[in-house]
Amino acid sequence: MAPSDKDRIRRGFTLIEVLVAFVILALFLGAILPSLSASLTSTRTGNDTITATAYAQSLIAGVGVEGLITEGEFTATLEQTRFSSRLTVRPYDAPAAASTGARLYQVTARVGWRDGARERMVSLTTLRYATGQ
Repeated sequence: MAPSDKDRIRRGFTLIEVLVAFVILALFLGAILPSLSASLTSTRTGNDTITATAYAQSLIAGVGVEGLITEGEFTATLEQTRFSSRLTVRPYDAPAAASTGARLYQVTARVGWRDGARERMVSLTTLRYATGQ
């Protein structure tokens, strides 16, 4: 049985429908991909900020744990990462602490990293209480 004219027309329309579907898909992907890329960049920046904050918290937590608090500025680079840190410890003048014989120290931890062309940084500051120093 020979194909009728209707069958030939239907096959032609199917090919056109597939081409139209590919064009619509290409337009849709062209509109979606930039926002997907921005989302991935934001996620990476958020993860880096969380990592830097955790590192800064651990630097501050370690001040005075192994003995007396040492004044000064200390720098380090995390091995195999792009993070670097600066820990600053200096005396903090507080009238109430002077009357009790205790000393307060202002501890600032800064963790920085490069995110593409941008320099980013997390900075945390706290006071540490020291007796017998």
